Amino acid sequence: MSVSLPNPSSRLLRAAVAERADLVRHRERLTGERTRLLGELRELDAALAAVDRRLDVLAELAGRPENAVPDTAPLVPAAGTETAAHDSDPGASRIALRGPAIREAAVRVLIAQPGPIEALHYRRWYELLLEAGFRVAGKDPLAVFLTQLSRSPLVRKTSAPGVYEVDRQAPLRIRQRLDRLQAELREVTVRAPGHTATASPIELGTVRARRHELDVAISQQERALEEALRVLRGEQAEVATAGAAETG
Repeated sequence: MSVSLPNPSSRLLRAAVAERADLVRHRERLTGERTRLLGELRELDAALAAVDRRLDVLAELAGRPENAVPDTAPLVPAAGTETAAHDSDPGASRIALRGPAIREAAVRVLIAQPGPIEALHYRRWYELLLEAGFRVAGKDPLAVFLTQLSRSPLVRKTSAPGVYEVDRQAPLRIRQRLDRLQAELREVTVRAPGHTATASPIELGTVRARRHELDVAISQQERALEEALRVLRGEQAEVATAGAAETG
């Protein structure tokens, strides 16, 4: 014995079609809003990157005295400078750091220490930065220092409270993430045109939004890789120089 279900009434079908159309329009609005917000996020990221670059330039122009040590030199102030600072104002003769320059100098200071220090409590790390002749600009220098330290692509938090370590393998991991993101971007870009004739506006909007997300993520990883290589370049140059001296 077979039991057949009654066909939906035309009234129910019309209601279902109308409900689906409403949901499709609502999804299109949400997709458009998501795309707009992602665009604003990308603009903010670009603006932040521009501000960081300008801060770096200003730090070079206004924050470094003529006798400041170069980035590739050991980050230890001259004895006369340090004594003069302690005799009067402890921060008067220090090199002021702002923005990303704080975390870059912090990592350089740590890897320039005579002992192989890989992990350190952030308070002691901050003291090493001061001892190296720098100061952190801001109302709460220690809090600013910790914020910048946690943003460094070369620094990661350990399981111990307040202890951070230098991640020398960070460039390799960043490159691997970049490869994955760029591969996905290529895949999304290649697939999108093939669906143009049959895809709905919602599907095309989703593809565009994903491409935008990947563009933002790739830009962030490229900036992180550039910073990591720039900070480690001084150490690599010193190691190469030492190796050449030993060979000679």
